[in-house]
Amino acid sequence: MSQILLGWVVCLPLASPLAGVQTAADANRSATLSSRQRRAMTAGLANISKFRVEKSGRFLVDLEWIRTGHPYKGVGAVRPHTGAHLYFRPLKKRLKATEVHRFPAIYAVADGVITRIDYSFRLREVYISALSRRVSNTRYGIGLAFAVSGGQPVEMHYSIEPFVDPGDTKFYDRFILVKVGQRVRKGEIIARMYLPDNPRVSRSSHIHFNLLGGPRRQFQSPSIFDQRIVKAFHATWDSRRGADGDARMPPCMGYKLGRDENPFERRAVDRL
Repeated sequence: MSQILLGWVVCLPLASPLAGVQTAADANRSATLSSRQRRAMTAGLANISKFRVEKSGRFLVDLEWIRTGHPYKGVGAVRPHTGAHLYFRPLKKRLKATEVHRFPAIYAVADGVITRIDYSFRLREVYISALSRRVSNTRYGIGLAFAVSGGQPVEMHYSIEPFVDPGDTKFYDRFILVKVGQRVRKGEIIARMYLPDNPRVSRSSHIHFNLLGGPRRQFQSPSIFDQRIVKAFHATWDSRRGADGDARMPPCMGYKLGRDENPFERRAVDRL
Protein backbone atom coordinates (compact mmCIF):
# COMPACT_ATOMS: atom_id res chain seq x y z
CA MET A 1 0.00 0.00 0.00
CA SER A 2 1.29 3.48 -0.77
CA GLN A 3 0.30 7.12 -0.69
CA ILE A 4 1.53 10.17 -2.59
CA LEU A 5 3.47 12.82 -0.64
CA LEU A 6 5.23 15.74 -2.34
CA GLY A 7 5.71 13.81 -5.57
CA TRP A 8 7.10 10.65 -3.92
CA VAL A 9 5.48 7.26 -3.60
CA VAL A 10 5.71 6.71 0.15
CA CYS A 11 5.53 3.00 0.93
CA LEU A 12 3.96 2.05 4.23
CA PRO A 13 6.44 0.13 6.44
CA LEU A 14 6.65 -3.65 6.52
CA ALA A 15 7.27 -5.81 9.57
CA SER A 16 10.87 -6.51 8.49
CA PRO A 17 13.80 -4.47 9.95
CA LEU A 18 14.06 -2.47 6.73
CA ALA A 19 11.09 -1.75 4.50
CA GLY A 20 11.39 -3.71 1.27
CA VAL A 21 10.79 -2.67 -2.30
CA GLN A 22 7.08 -2.26 -2.92
CA THR A 23 5.30 -2.34 -6.25
CA ALA A 24 2.37 0.01 -6.69
CA ALA A 25 -0.52 -0.70 -9.03
CA ASP A 26 0.94 1.73 -11.56
CA ALA A 27 4.34 -0.09 -11.47
CA ASN A 28 6.14 2.64 -9.52
CA ARG A 29 8.82 0.93 -7.42
CA SER A 30 10.14 2.48 -4.22
CA ALA A 31 11.83 1.45 -0.98
CA THR A 32 11.82 3.53 2.18
CA LEU A 33 12.57 3.42 5.88
CA SER A 34 9.60 3.75 8.19
CA SER A 35 9.41 6.94 10.25
CA ARG A 36 10.61 5.04 13.32
CA GLN A 37 13.57 3.50 11.45
CA ARG A 38 14.46 6.85 9.95
CA ARG A 39 14.55 8.58 13.34
CA ALA A 40 16.58 5.77 14.92
CA MET A 41 19.19 5.61 12.16
CA THR A 42 19.64 9.39 11.92
CA ALA A 43 19.69 10.23 15.63
CA GLY A 44 23.46 10.80 15.66
CA LEU A 45 23.60 13.18 12.71
CA ALA A 46 24.61 16.82 13.14
CA ASN A 47 22.03 19.56 13.49
CA ILE A 48 21.25 21.31 10.20
CA SER A 49 22.61 24.55 11.73
CA LYS A 50 26.11 23.10 11.27
CA PHE A 51 25.72 23.44 7.50
CA ARG A 52 25.00 27.13 7.83
CA VAL A 53 28.68 27.61 8.74
CA GLU A 54 30.47 24.42 7.68
CA LYS A 55 29.28 24.20 4.10
CA SER A 56 29.70 21.09 1.98
CA GLY A 57 32.42 21.19 -0.65
CA ARG A 58 31.00 18.22 -2.52
CA PHE A 59 28.30 18.99 -5.10
CA LEU A 60 25.86 16.39 -6.43
CA VAL A 61 27.88 15.93 -9.64
CA ASP A 62 31.21 17.06 -11.04
CA LEU A 63 30.80 20.69 -12.11
CA GLU A 64 32.27 20.09 -15.56
CA TRP A 65 29.24 17.95 -16.42
CA ILE A 66 26.81 20.84 -15.86
CA ARG A 67 25.48 22.63 -18.94
CA THR A 68 23.06 24.95 -17.15
CA GLY A 69 20.73 25.07 -14.16
CA HIS A 70 18.87 27.21 -11.67
CA PRO A 71 18.43 27.51 -7.89
CA TYR A 72 15.44 26.60 -5.74
CA LYS A 73 12.82 29.29 -6.47
CA GLY A 74 10.77 30.04 -3.38
CA VAL A 75 7.22 31.22 -2.86
CA GLY A 76 8.31 34.85 -3.37
CA ALA A 77 9.63 34.21 -6.88
CA VAL A 78 7.74 35.19 -10.01
CA ARG A 79 7.78 31.53 -11.00
CA PRO A 80 8.29 29.41 -7.87
CA HIS A 81 9.85 25.97 -8.30
CA THR A 82 10.41 23.76 -5.26
CA GLY A 83 13.78 22.45 -6.33
CA ALA A 84 17.02 23.47 -7.97
CA HIS A 85 17.85 21.90 -11.34
CA LEU A 86 21.15 20.95 -12.94
CA TYR A 87 21.24 20.01 -16.63
CA PHE A 88 23.94 17.88 -18.22
CA ARG A 89 26.26 18.33 -21.14
CA PRO A 90 25.49 15.76 -23.86
CA LEU A 91 27.64 12.67 -24.05
CA LYS A 92 30.49 12.90 -26.57
CA LYS A 93 29.74 9.39 -27.80
CA ARG A 94 26.85 7.00 -27.45
CA LEU A 95 27.04 4.66 -24.46
CA LYS A 96 25.29 1.37 -23.85
CA ALA A 97 23.15 1.23 -20.74
CA THR A 98 25.34 -1.63 -19.52
CA GLU A 99 28.36 0.72 -19.41
CA VAL A 100 27.12 2.16 -16.14
CA HIS A 101 30.57 3.26 -14.89
CA ARG A 102 30.96 5.62 -17.88
CA PHE A 103 27.88 7.71 -17.12
CA PRO A 104 28.20 10.82 -14.87
CA ALA A 105 28.73 10.07 -11.18
CA ILE A 106 26.23 11.30 -8.58
CA TYR A 107 27.73 11.86 -5.14
CA ALA A 108 26.69 11.89 -1.52
CA VAL A 109 26.90 15.59 -0.60
CA ALA A 110 27.55 14.76 3.08
CA ASP A 111 27.89 11.82 5.43
CA GLY A 112 24.53 10.25 6.10
CA VAL A 113 22.01 7.44 5.69
CA ILE A 114 20.06 6.39 2.59
CA THR A 115 16.44 6.66 3.71
CA ARG A 116 14.65 6.22 0.41
CA ILE A 117 15.16 4.92 -3.12
CA ASP A 118 12.78 5.33 -6.04
CA TYR A 119 13.77 2.69 -8.57
CA SER A 120 11.12 3.72 -11.07
CA PHE A 121 8.58 6.54 -10.82
CA ARG A 122 6.55 7.63 -13.81
CA LEU A 123 6.01 11.38 -14.19
CA ARG A 124 3.62 13.16 -16.51
CA GLU A 125 4.64 13.68 -20.13
CA VAL A 126 6.48 16.94 -20.80
CA TYR A 127 6.62 18.99 -23.98
CA ILE A 128 10.16 19.51 -25.34
CA SER A 129 10.34 22.40 -27.79
CA ALA A 130 13.50 21.09 -29.50
CA LEU A 131 11.52 17.97 -30.51
CA SER A 132 8.18 19.73 -31.03
CA ARG A 133 6.46 16.94 -29.12
CA ARG A 134 5.69 15.59 -25.68
CA VAL A 135 7.97 12.92 -24.23
CA SER A 136 7.51 10.32 -21.52
CA ASN A 137 9.56 10.57 -18.36
CA THR A 138 10.27 7.89 -15.81
CA ARG A 139 12.54 9.10 -13.04
CA TYR A 140 14.57 7.42 -10.32
CA GLY A 141 15.79 9.00 -7.12
CA ILE A 142 17.49 8.84 -3.74
CA GLY A 143 16.83 10.34 -0.32
CA LEU A 144 19.96 10.98 1.77
CA ALA A 145 19.47 12.01 5.41
CA PHE A 146 22.54 14.01 6.45
CA ALA A 147 21.34 16.21 9.33
CA VAL A 148 18.52 16.64 11.84
CA SER A 149 16.25 19.54 12.78
CA GLY A 150 13.92 19.49 15.76
CA GLY A 151 14.63 15.81 16.21
CA GLN A 152 13.59 14.99 12.64
CA PRO A 153 15.93 14.03 9.76
CA VAL A 154 16.78 16.48 7.00
CA GLU A 155 17.25 14.76 3.64
CA MET A 156 18.80 15.73 0.34
CA HIS A 157 16.22 14.70 -2.25
CA TYR A 158 17.82 13.64 -5.56
CA SER A 159 15.16 13.37 -8.28
CA ILE A 160 17.03 11.94 -11.28
CA GLU A 161 15.11 12.67 -14.48
CA PRO A 162 16.52 11.41 -17.82
CA PHE A 163 13.29 12.34 -19.68
CA VAL A 164 12.73 8.93 -21.20
CA ASP A 165 10.51 5.98 -20.41
CA PRO A 166 12.76 2.91 -20.73
CA GLY A 167 9.77 0.58 -20.77
CA ASP A 168 11.17 -1.52 -17.92
CA THR A 169 10.66 -0.64 -14.25
CA LYS A 170 13.99 -2.31 -13.42
CA PHE A 171 16.01 -0.47 -16.08
CA TYR A 172 17.44 2.13 -13.66
CA ASP A 173 18.29 -0.36 -10.90
CA ARG A 174 21.83 -0.72 -12.27
CA PHE A 175 22.36 3.06 -12.01
CA ILE A 176 21.55 3.09 -8.27
CA LEU A 177 24.62 2.02 -6.28
CA VAL A 178 23.27 2.08 -2.71
CA LYS A 179 20.59 0.38 -0.63
CA VAL A 180 18.00 1.72 1.78
CA GLY A 181 19.47 1.90 5.28
CA GLN A 182 23.06 2.11 4.01
CA ARG A 183 25.43 4.60 5.64
CA VAL A 184 27.49 6.60 3.16
CA ARG A 185 30.38 9.05 3.33
CA LYS A 186 30.60 12.46 1.68
CA GLY A 187 31.95 12.05 -1.86
CA GLU A 188 30.86 8.43 -2.23
CA ILE A 189 29.29 7.64 -5.59
CA ILE A 190 25.70 6.69 -4.84
CA ALA A 191 24.29 6.60 -8.37
CA ARG A 192 25.02 7.29 -12.03
CA MET A 193 23.09 9.65 -14.30
CA TYR A 194 21.59 7.88 -17.29
CA LEU A 195 21.66 10.14 -20.35
CA PRO A 196 19.61 9.05 -23.38
CA ASP A 197 21.08 8.52 -26.84
CA ASN A 198 19.08 11.32 -28.47
CA PRO A 199 21.13 14.50 -27.81
CA ARG A 200 18.06 16.73 -28.05
CA VAL A 201 16.32 14.68 -25.36
CA SER A 202 19.45 14.51 -23.20
CA ARG A 203 19.56 18.33 -23.14
CA SER A 204 16.45 18.12 -20.97
CA SER A 205 17.89 15.38 -18.73
CA HIS A 206 18.43 16.84 -15.28
CA ILE A 207 18.55 16.31 -11.53
CA HIS A 208 15.96 18.15 -9.46
CA PHE A 209 17.32 18.57 -5.92
CA ASN A 210 16.05 20.06 -2.69
CA LEU A 211 16.03 19.41 1.02
CA LEU A 212 13.16 17.63 2.69
CA GLY A 213 12.87 18.76 6.30
CA GLY A 214 11.07 20.81 8.89
CA PRO A 215 8.23 19.68 11.18
CA ARG A 216 6.01 18.79 8.21
CA ARG A 217 8.84 17.42 6.03
CA GLN A 218 8.34 20.08 3.39
CA PHE A 219 10.59 20.96 0.46
CA GLN A 220 13.34 23.41 1.42
CA SER A 221 16.24 25.15 -0.28
CA PRO A 222 19.43 23.01 -0.69
CA SER A 223 21.61 25.85 0.63
CA ILE A 224 24.36 23.71 2.15
CA PHE A 225 27.17 24.24 -0.41
CA ASP A 226 30.26 26.41 -0.15
CA GLN A 227 30.78 29.60 -2.17
CA ARG A 228 33.11 27.92 -4.65
CA ILE A 229 30.31 25.59 -5.70
CA VAL A 230 27.61 28.28 -5.59
CA LYS A 231 29.61 30.62 -7.85
CA ALA A 232 30.61 27.85 -10.26
CA PHE A 233 27.01 26.63 -10.50
CA HIS A 234 25.72 30.18 -11.02
CA ALA A 235 28.21 30.67 -13.88
CA THR A 236 26.45 27.91 -15.84
CA TRP A 237 22.97 29.46 -15.68
CA ASP A 238 21.84 30.62 -19.10
CA SER A 239 19.65 33.67 -19.71
CA ARG A 240 16.49 31.57 -19.61
CA ARG A 241 17.06 29.49 -16.49
CA GLY A 242 19.09 32.11 -14.66
CA ALA A 243 16.22 34.59 -14.65
CA ASP A 244 13.04 34.93 -12.62
CA GLY A 245 10.70 37.06 -14.67
CA ASP A 246 12.80 40.03 -15.79
CA ALA A 247 15.29 39.71 -12.94
CA ARG A 248 18.62 37.96 -13.24
CA MET A 249 19.05 35.78 -10.15
CA PRO A 250 22.24 36.29 -8.12
CA PRO A 251 24.56 33.44 -7.02
CA CYS A 252 22.62 31.34 -4.49
CA MET A 253 21.01 27.96 -3.98
CA GLY A 254 17.70 29.41 -2.82
CA TYR A 255 15.94 32.51 -4.18
CA LYS A 256 13.01 34.46 -2.63
CA LEU A 257 12.39 31.86 0.04
CA GLY A 258 9.42 31.77 2.36
CA ARG A 259 10.08 31.09 6.03
CA ASP A 260 9.25 27.38 5.78
CA GLU A 261 11.63 26.99 2.81
CA ASN A 262 14.61 28.22 4.82
CA PRO A 263 16.24 25.12 6.40
CA PHE A 264 18.15 27.09 9.07
CA GLU A 265 15.48 29.31 10.64
CA ARG A 266 11.85 30.20 10.10
CA ARG A 267 12.58 33.46 8.31
CA ALA A 268 11.92 34.54 4.74
CA VAL A 269 15.06 35.57 2.82
CA ASP A 270 15.73 36.94 -0.65
CA ARG A 271 18.58 34.52 -1.25
CA LEU A 272 20.42 31.82 0.59
